[in-house]
Amino acid sequence: SIMSTGAMILYFLLLSDLSVFSTQISAFALVCGRVISEVFLFLFGLCFFVAAFACAVSALEHEDPDFAGIEKSALQLVKITFGMFSATHYDTLTAYPALMVALFLYV
Repeated sequence: SIMSTGAMILYFLLLSDLSVFSTQISAFALVCGRVISEVFLFLFGLCFFVAAFACAVSALEHEDPDFAGIEKSALQLVKITFGMFSATHYDTLTAYPALMVALFLYV
């Protein structure tokens, strides 16, 4: 099963060599190659900033259970990045001004 999966992936990678017969497909393949590298750079930068701010936020003295540790802080920061952090959570952050300032710096 794993060998057949690998064979299919190699087969479709060989199909990418056929992109030289069409300039539109060739241009698309080149653009995809460049964009994927930029997406990986963005994801690396995002992981770096999330880890840095998660460590900083967990070092603050606060009683918010959503930011109680590095892993919970990282999860909440990723939620903030993707716009999934609830507005009611922002209201509860007013009780912790240092945490609120750190999150404003993150955003």
